[in-house]
Amino acid sequence: MTSAAVDTPVAAEASKAGFPRGIPFIVGNEGAERFSYYGMRAILYTYLASLYVHFVSENLLSKADTDAAKAKATAVAHLFMAGVYAFPMIGAILADRLLGKYRVILFVSVIYCAGHAVLAVAGRLAEMKNYEGAEMGMYIGLGLIAVGSGGIKPCVSANVGDQFTANSSHLVTKVFQAFYFIINFGSFFSTMITPALNDAFGPEVAFGVPGILMVIATIIFWMGRDRFVRVPPKPGGVIGALDFFSALLLFSPVIAIIVAVFVQGDHYKAPDPQGMSSAQFYSAYLTGYTSHLATSSWHYFAIAGGLVALGFVLFGMRQAREQDDGFLAVLLYSIRNRRARKEGQGFFDVAREKFGEEAAEGPPAVLRIVVVFSMVMFFWALFDQHASTWVQQAKEMNRVLTVPEWTGKFAVAATIGGALYGGTWLMMWVSNKSIPSIVPRLFFGSLVVLGVGAIGLDVAQRQTVTVELKASQIQALNPLMVMMIIPALNVFVYQPLERRGKALKPLRKMAVGMFLAAGAFAIAALLQARMEAAAAAGAKVHVLWQVAQYLVMTTSEVLISVTGLEFAYTQAPRRMKSTIMGFWLLGVTFGNVLVAFLAPMQKILSLSQFFWVFTGLMVGAAVIFTILASFYKGKTYLQTAAKH
Repeated sequence: MTSAAVDTPVAAEASKAGFPRGIPFIVGNEGAERFSYYGMRAILYTYLASLYVHFVSENLLSKADTDAAKAKATAVAHLFMAGVYAFPMIGAILADRLLGKYRVILFVSVIYCAGHAVLAVAGRLAEMKNYEGAEMGMYIGLGLIAVGSGGIKPCVSANVGDQFTANSSHLVTKVFQAFYFIINFGSFFSTMITPALNDAFGPEVAFGVPGILMVIATIIFWMGRDRFVRVPPKPGGVIGALDFFSALLLFSPVIAIIVAVFVQGDHYKAPDPQGMSSAQFYSAYLTGYTSHLATSSWHYFAIAGGLVALGFVLFGMRQAREQDDGFLAVLLYSIRNRRARKEGQGFFDVAREKFGEEAAEGPPAVLRIVVVFSMVMFFWALFDQHASTWVQQAKEMNRVLTVPEWTGKFAVAATIGGALYGGTWLMMWVSNKSIPSIVPRLFFGSLVVLGVGAIGLDVAQRQTVTVELKASQIQALNPLMVMMIIPALNVFVYQPLERRGKALKPLRKMAVGMFLAAGAFAIAALLQARMEAAAAAGAKVHVLWQVAQYLVMTTSEVLISVTGLEFAYTQAPRRMKSTIMGFWLLGVTFGNVLVAFLAPMQKILSLSQFFWVFTGLMVGAAVIFTILASFYKGKTYLQTAAKH
């Protein structure tokens, strides 16, 4: 670690005319890390469902056994995703308050790599028929990856912002566009490649290759160590340690919920819906499951309660050493001094004299946003099922495609070649280098010539090839559609409405997205019902029918996720922006916990009925969100041009 790389703008300013020198390493690291994560996640559900029945063919198992395995795989996959989005709260505090972003990213990347290595070993154990060891290895590996991915997630984008100064601030938007592209780029290709690796070489290789990509990501990041601007943690030292450990302890109830559902959720026996109305069944299920967790997992919650008490003790010690003006400090001060309020003062006005205007405005701004966004957790409960129950739906469908031989080969080659060209161009762009103008002309000209030639050969020869897609590969539609829907909405919806003076407000966009998510699951439920009817007649519905639900859900994602984050950032003071990010990610966590909570229903409900459950929940959440949004009155906080 050199002194020039720490706490100075030298690295960024070395390239005033273009991107800061550390950006290529951050973008390259992000691409490899996202390939690693999404590649592993692509096969997670199907692999777990097979592992739980010891890879015995479904045709040789009872329906009860297969349904139980699918329910457990759904729960575990979503609890893993819940962990991935829960740990950023801790990772952000560790980076900002104690160790700094560079150290945290590097350290947790090693944990991340270890997680992939454990998954590869677990895959090997399964091939050796040591199923108990394989299952335990999966849980350990997933836990390590959740910690690693969660630790990296809040630090990377913030680390990008740290590289820019006033001289390069005009490039911030462009670099985040590059970031968004590289994330979807890695997601699409890893989702297509990893399932094929699993079928061809087994889980040891399929889980190992994403691990290799994570090692590459770590090396790329380490190589940029002398080019990064490293903003030192504040306050650091003993106070920073108190901040981190108090936050970790106060966060323990969230971890307790995840652990309780993971350990005890699968043991819950759902009530038989026969002879019960829908309302009676769902009421009995929720009451029974909650009671089951309360009686079987009370010790987890008791321990969490003790840890929370200790967390408040540490927080008090921290405040005694040096007053903090963060969300929790202002909130607790306002509660303790509520009797000191003068007539006509609001709840947080008493904190205004102590902490200042901006600090006192922070908690009410955050709480207003959190109340409105509380319903967004239901969206995440639906959206993340494209990696679980929607994969199961695809597994039950006809996935065979018949395509013209030469056109099909050209499409594969052009996709790979285009991806390599795009990735190369992107990395050269953020490295402040350009590709000679003759290269794109030759490349795209060659594609046109080869494409026309392929079509000509197919017209002349009229030969076709048959390809069977993997069930896990269908989810690659999501990142592919994201890259098309964002510009399409801008060109065909947002800009025309703005020209007419009818621009869509952020909360209205999100409300539309919420109802679209319900629509996507309604489409999935109707499709599944059609599949169940076709299965009774010995037929299968083609997987291309899933395109409709993916299109609607991905549009919903763009309207909610992109809009929601942008809106939340403008509605919170500068000091509370990281707090807003933390609560946003917690919404993703609780959405995935909800899926795990309801997963045992798969043992007694058909998949179409399971989809209708979430459709109903989403409609209710969308209605409540719309009502809450109509009453929302916020204030926009924009940073000055000098802030980054």
